[in-house]
Amino acid sequence: MPESQTSWRLDVLGPPRLTSPEGRALPLERKTAALLAYIALEGGAPRGHLAELLWPETPTGAARNNLVHLLRRLREASGADLVEAGDSLALGSNVTVDALDLLNPGGAGAGGALLDGVDFDDLPDFAEWVLAQGERLAAVQAGRYREEVERLLREGETTEAAALAERWTELDPVSEEGHRALMRAHYDLGDRAAALRAYHRCKHTLRHQLGAEPSAPTQRLARDIDLGTVERRVPRRAARIPLQVLRPPILVGREDVWARMEEAWEKGLGIMIEGDPGSGKTRLAQDFLRSRKDHQILFFQGRPGDADVPYATHARNFRQTLAANPDLDLPRWVIRELARMLPELGEAPPPMTTEADKRRFYEAKYEVVRLVAERGPVIICTDDVQFMDEPSIEAGAYVGSRFWGDTNTMLRCLYCHRTGELPPYSAALLDSMYAAGVVVPIHLSPLSQDAVTALLTDLDVPNGAGVAGEVALATRGNVQFVLETVKNMFERGSAEVRPPASRPAGVGAMIEERLTRLSPNALQAARAAAVLRRDFTLELVTQTLGTGLLDTMTAWEELEATQVVSGEAFSHDLVLETVLAQMPPTVRRVLHRSAARVLAAAGAHPARVAGHWENGEDPKQAAPWLVRAGEAAAGNLRFVEAREFYTRAEAAFTASGDVGGAAGVRRSLEVLADRAAQVPS
Repeated sequence: MPESQTSWRLDVLGPPRLTSPEGRALPLERKTAALLAYIALEGGAPRGHLAELLWPETPTGAARNNLVHLLRRLREASGADLVEAGDSLALGSNVTVDALDLLNPGGAGAGGALLDGVDFDDLPDFAEWVLAQGERLAAVQAGRYREEVERLLREGETTEAAALAERWTELDPVSEEGHRALMRAHYDLGDRAAALRAYHRCKHTLRHQLGAEPSAPTQRLARDIDLGTVERRVPRRAARIPLQVLRPPILVGREDVWARMEEAWEKGLGIMIEGDPGSGKTRLAQDFLRSRKDHQILFFQGRPGDADVPYATHARNFRQTLAANPDLDLPRWVIRELARMLPELGEAPPPMTTEADKRRFYEAKYEVVRLVAERGPVIICTDDVQFMDEPSIEAGAYVGSRFWGDTNTMLRCLYCHRTGELPPYSAALLDSMYAAGVVVPIHLSPLSQDAVTALLTDLDVPNGAGVAGEVALATRGNVQFVLETVKNMFERGSAEVRPPASRPAGVGAMIEERLTRLSPNALQAARAAAVLRRDFTLELVTQTLGTGLLDTMTAWEELEATQVVSGEAFSHDLVLETVLAQMPPTVRRVLHRSAARVLAAAGAHPARVAGHWENGEDPKQAAPWLVRAGEAAAGNLRFVEAREFYTRAEAAFTASGDVGGAAGVRRSLEVLADRAAQVPS
């Protein structure tokens, strides 16, 4: 059985994270992370020493008692014995640690700073330990990077070398070796300008952090690159991933599910497809919809980030519906109501003050769907319900209820969501639909080994039948993981199908392995798009990066060729989530701040701008945008959301030292409470 199915995983390089064998992330308190990291890297420690280290200002007895409670909370939260207890504490044998993997000969060289982003200023002895251990790990990690980059350059894997050198400089910004490797890789790729930009970044970093100039070897390499006197090594081009891997020609292993969907359809019932991320929900829904050739399809979709902006999902989906039906004869009152979420339609009515105002807004949405349905039978497919914002869900439920029992209009509904990821409001609404008998649940199970064999054969994988058992076990029958495994095989130019080495097997780990082969420019474009999250465009990505559109388009061609993106969207939500998860915190903060400026200039919803300032850790900039978001939510009678925005604004003003701003928000909260009390529920 693979290690990932039997062991817990503790990541301490970068933000600390503890993951169960099933892939469940366990929240780590600051001192719990400190304890686990210490006993992992020290091989254990006496209880008294740990108590003194973590509670230095606390009497000995109380400190030991605190340690007991910490261990108890960890045991209750995990349900496992992760620490071997006694007079000394040691990490359990059921826990693997990324830092120990790094220290082992031949270990992996990926990760970040030790316990990155966690503040230990109040624990001076422990902070000193983190500094010393961090320097030790960084030196080992730099050595791993050096060896791997040199190997990749020798073997002509220049794109992979450039991407790895970029990460090396992110880990250790003052490493001239890393900067020289990055310069050399860019030059070998034929991008002399990028190589010189890498040199100037190195020069700026050294001046800013060390007050020093680049060494003679670094300056000499830059000069030779500028003159073109460096011998250029021709890189080996990675194999292009075949198109059939992006969209397999056939849908395998879903015959029984399809039959149940047909049965529900014949009964006139709605269908809810649910399954794990990467189980193939969207593909199944799309194929089923294509088989209904006499129906018009309205494809609604929730996207990551929608939950932060009221009516974000409906704004996008109704915009698409109107674009697909440009000759729809909408009454003037409908156009005005829709302008509340679609500003391009013209002047919107005044902010809502009564429930009647909200019903009129929802009636306008119903009217659009009704007029489209008059043209012929309609199916509304709502994909990724778990990402939708609550106001859109509420409005969608209202529109759907207006059609229930209407024998004159043929409207059918199909929904998709991830198992166990619906927010409370959506879950309660779904339960009511199940109880009413208007929707049938369809669960997608993992693919069987026979289905994996059929899929690999259909994808023309060499010896697909021979490796199907190994792939089925390693991927646990997850469709997307199987496809990622095959994509990696093609990119390596190898007939070998294997799970990723030196890290837990999983869809995210496999995608992350593929991302390491991107060029630095393509990786940065993917990061900017991931930070923008919903409804990004190439223009917005370009502005966020502060580069030229031509540079972004070149990077985007690489992202499309490697199937990281498809058009102006990520090829799968799991790809977006993996890009976000592996992004260094410093890079993420900078991109969020840049995105906030770009979206503010583009007239984006204030909640969206505010969220980027918050993620960029700039409360001073976030505060006024949170106030605007609260005002907008209150204007739509979304009092719960408005109170949340105002509360976040008060915290942001307080964090930035603006006492007057915080007081003003508290007055707004009082006014909001009075107003909410006057509107009937």
